[in-house]
Amino acid sequence: MRTLGVFASILLLVGVLAAAPAAGQTTSPTVVSTPGGEVTILADQIEEVGPEALVIASGNVEITRGGQRLLADRAEVNRTTGDTVAEGHVIFYDGDDRLQADRIEYNFRTGSGVVYQGSAHTAPYYRIDGERMDRMGEGRYRVTKGVFTTCEDESPTWAFRFRTGEADLEELVWGTGASFWVKSIPLIPFFPYFAAAVRRDRQTGFLFPRLGSSSRKGYFAEIPFFWAISDSQDALITLDAYEKRGLGASLNYRYVLSREHSGSISGFYLNEFLRPDDEQAGFTDNRAWWSIKDTWALPHGWALRTDVNGVSDDSVFREYADSLHDRSLQRVESNIFVQKAWDNWNFVGNLFWYQDLTTDRPVELNRLPDLRLDAMPNPVPGALGKLGVLYEAQTGAVNFVREVGADGIRLDGRTQLSRPTPLQSYLTVTPFVAGRITGYDKTVTGSTLNGNVVVQTTNDDPRLRSIYEMGTDVETRLTRIYEVGDVAGVEAVLHSIEPRVNFTWLDGSEDVLRYRRDGTLSTNRLPQYDQIDAIPEAARFTYSLTNRIRARTVAPADTEAYRWELVRFVLANTYETLNPTRPVGPVTGDLIINPNRIFSFRGTTSYDVYANAFDTGTTDLSVDVKPVVASVGTRFDRTNDVHFLQGTLKADVTRWATVRAETNWDLRADVFVENRFGLDLKFQCWAFTVEYVSRNNNEDELRFALNLLGVGAPITTGTRLGGVSTPGGGGGTSR
Repeated sequence: MRTLGVFASILLLVGVLAAAPAAGQTTSPTVVSTPGGEVTILADQIEEVGPEALVIASGNVEITRGGQRLLADRAEVNRTTGDTVAEGHVIFYDGDDRLQADRIEYNFRTGSGVVYQGSAHTAPYYRIDGERMDRMGEGRYRVTKGVFTTCEDESPTWAFRFRTGEADLEELVWGTGASFWVKSIPLIPFFPYFAAAVRRDRQTGFLFPRLGSSSRKGYFAEIPFFWAISDSQDALITLDAYEKRGLGASLNYRYVLSREHSGSISGFYLNEFLRPDDEQAGFTDNRAWWSIKDTWALPHGWALRTDVNGVSDDSVFREYADSLHDRSLQRVESNIFVQKAWDNWNFVGNLFWYQDLTTDRPVELNRLPDLRLDAMPNPVPGALGKLGVLYEAQTGAVNFVREVGADGIRLDGRTQLSRPTPLQSYLTVTPFVAGRITGYDKTVTGSTLNGNVVVQTTNDDPRLRSIYEMGTDVETRLTRIYEVGDVAGVEAVLHSIEPRVNFTWLDGSEDVLRYRRDGTLSTNRLPQYDQIDAIPEAARFTYSLTNRIRARTVAPADTEAYRWELVRFVLANTYETLNPTRPVGPVTGDLIINPNRIFSFRGTTSYDVYANAFDTGTTDLSVDVKPVVASVGTRFDRTNDVHFLQGTLKADVTRWATVRAETNWDLRADVFVENRFGLDLKFQCWAFTVEYVSRNNNEDELRFALNLLGVGAPITTGTRLGGVSTPGGGGGTSR
């Protein structure tokens, strides 16, 4: 009997094991009808409790409905109410978003639910954690004790923490009772409100303040506010406060009214009511600059472009601008252009005025307006055109306006006829004749000296100047192709030699400037506005020789070869037969070397054969050998006593660190006008920049910038010994 009992027990155990699913296997999917629709459940084990009201799934649980998918160790689904409770390694895919939690309560009928100790991830890199997250709708949650970051590490490098808030995973995350943490350190322990845009580049709100100190301006603060007015407009408004200067603001407003019409308005203002008395001399209390830029493509091919700029005083840029270019500006120009182009003609109307920043005297020569109508080279209508005769024309009307010196109206027109003639495919000879008539409403009667400025005196007698021109161009091109095989990826080079000679004879009425016996030019009775009014007589030869080497790369099958100019070398000179003392003009040269995408060089020079000295010279050398990019350039002008050296260096010393350096050295005075040194640290979710700027006017700056991935504008602080930076754009916000 005992043997029979043991045998029966073994059979029962085998039957139970055979009926149970094997480890790692799942039961067949179960479809559960709920008030919110059918839900499909897949798990290692599924059982129903009660009269088909509660479904319990355990082991590798996967619940799906439409685009929603829930994974967990264990889940309970109520058929009647649609309530679902999931626990253990819970992952909930809510459309494109992913939530991880210890426990999720969700109702498939209402779409509401609660996530406990959850973490929501939304593309491309946003992450919102919360002790409790109440689902209010698709992608929308009310968050308690929340954390916002874009860092991937478990303990994020940086994070915003907030007491309560809301997260719309398609729009915005905001919270109250906020703080900013770096790892476990509360770097900013409290600020009342925090907001950041999600999947959007523009969001209204305050950006992080920029702070610093200055030996000349004292402590300062810049508090920027970004206003996303609409999809086509935004503005950045910054409050500026300087301990030893005063209060002010800056503005950068941008708009796109249509595909054809866009622009911007920017400006800076500071009231220097705190400036020390010993620094007040020569300065006004109100310092400012402003700029209006607008581009408008009008119907029927017309275009309107506006670029209006102004400053409150001549030195505001030198004190408050950041870049060396802006700090060294000698004039601030404004233009309003109207343009229309036809097939053969081009019209440009321009209002031009400017402010000279180098002198207090009103010496500006403005053009209000300047109208030009030019004809491109085209065949002459009729029989001459059939013979290959071309015409071109330039006409202009200008109203010159200024306070000091001669002003008035000038009408000018020049017409040229030419006939390019090839000679046996070796030479092209182009003879031309031209005539120019220039009319003035004033006649010069003398000149006076106003300080160091020569001022012409005029009367209202009109004046007409006529000029006659004739001459010829002779040019040719000699070329040869050299097949080099595969040398550094180059298959062939094309060498061309392009000599050109021009002879121009020019004469006209008595107002044309003529050479005296000592080589100087005679005076005339025309107002001197620009180079058009100072055209001398001429019987001049101009000749140049251009050498070019073009390269073509090796092109594998089904690819296109790359072609570029490897070397260009140009020499040019003029010989003026009517100048009795200095007939030979400066010898000019231009050299370009661009052997590859790593190294490039350009140099220009002008040599005075009589002074046996170089008049001007520039050199620019750039090298791009990853991870180093460097450039060096020189500027030389003997007449204006300029001798300058500029250099830049950028090197990626590691994959996360970049060093930068820039120098501007006045070699004539042996003074470093400005030097900049920077270090950029770039990581997965943040970047840090430190930059030191040293200027020769004792305005040194030390700047810091922290950029957080996905938050938009940087957190920026600095220790400045002068200067102000132009604010950037906005994205995420903090208030």
